[in-house]
Amino acid sequence: MATYYGTYGQKVQYLASDPASPQSGQVWFNSTSNLLKVAVTQQGAWATGGNLGTGRYYLAGSGTQTTAAAFGGYGPPGATVSALTEEYDGTTWTAGGNLSTARAGLAGCGTQTTAAAFGGETTVAVASTEEYDGTSWSGGGNLATATFLNAGCGTQTAALSMGGLTSPRQYSEEYNGTSWTAGGTMINARYAASGAGTQTTALAIGSGADVTASEEYDGTNWTAGGNLNTGRGNTGAAGLQTSALTFGGTASPNGIPALNATESYNGTSWTINGNMNSARYSMAGAGTQTSALAAGGSPTTTATEEFTGGPVVVAKTVTGT
Repeated sequence: MATYYGTYGQKVQYLASDPASPQSGQVWFNSTSNLLKVAVTQQGAWATGGNLGTGRYYLAGSGTQTTAAAFGGYGPPGATVSALTEEYDGTTWTAGGNLSTARAGLAGCGTQTTAAAFGGETTVAVASTEEYDGTSWSGGGNLATATFLNAGCGTQTAALSMGGLTSPRQYSEEYNGTSWTAGGTMINARYAASGAGTQTTALAIGSGADVTASEEYDGTNWTAGGNLNTGRGNTGAAGLQTSALTFGGTASPNGIPALNATESYNGTSWTINGNMNSARYSMAGAGTQTSALAAGGSPTTTATEEFTGGPVVVAKTVTGT
C-alpha cells in the first residue's frame, strides 16, 4: 500500500496548531482541528479606484495608495504635454497645483505633500527639477544632463534619477534637495525603466529596450538583480528594493500590445502576481508592494487601479476530490 512517505520521501508533521510562518509547499496535519493543511502562495488582486480628472500617459507619481499625487504627462487636447497635478485620497482625485513647466516622460518620487519631479520633455529634453509642498511647485536644482523617460525613486531631499533618453543612458544621478551629483554607472543603458526603493537601496526595473534584467543600487555601485519573467518597459512600480511590485508596460517600442502583467520582487527573484484589470503602459505608480496604485496610462485613460495583498503564504485545508 502506498504511503505519503513512500511517495514523497518525507513524513507529514503532526502539529497541535498551524505553523506561524509556514513555507510555501509545506504540508502538515493539525491534530486539534483534524485537518490536513498545505501552505500555498496567494497572489494579490487589483480593484477599481477613482478616475483621474484628466486622462494622461507618460505621467509620474508619488506617495501611497491612499495619499498619492500624479503629475505631468501627455493629455488632451492633441496629446500635448500637461502641467496638471492631481491628488488622491484613496477614493477621489482632486486638482492640485500645476507644474511650472508642462512636461511628459518625467520621473517623480516622494510623498503627496513633499514630491519631486525631474527630467521629462516639452518638445525637447529638460533638466529642471520641481518640488511640491502639497499646494504649489517650486524650482529645485537641475539635473546634470537633460533627459526624459528616466526612472526615479527616493524622497524629495534624497532622490535618484536612473537612465533615460536623449540616447539610452547608463548613468544615475543623486539629489540632496538642492543639487544633483553623479551616481554610479548602471550595468545596462536604460530608458522607460521604472524605479523603486530609496536613494541608497534602489531598484531599476526593465527598459524600453526590452531589458529583462533588474539592477540594484547601494548608493555607490549597481549590481545585477533578478530577471523579470516578461522583459518590458514603461511599467508602473511601487515598493522597496527587497519588496517591489511592477505592473503593466509593453515589450514593444511602439507600445503594442500593452500588458496587464504584474510581478513581485523579494530582493532575489521576480514572481508572477495578479493581473491588472486593464492592460496599459506609461502610467503613474505609487505605494508599496502590497498596497500599490496605478493611475492613467496608455491607451489614454483616466482609470485608476488599487493593488492589495500578495504574494503571501497562507494555509489551505486539503480536501478530497
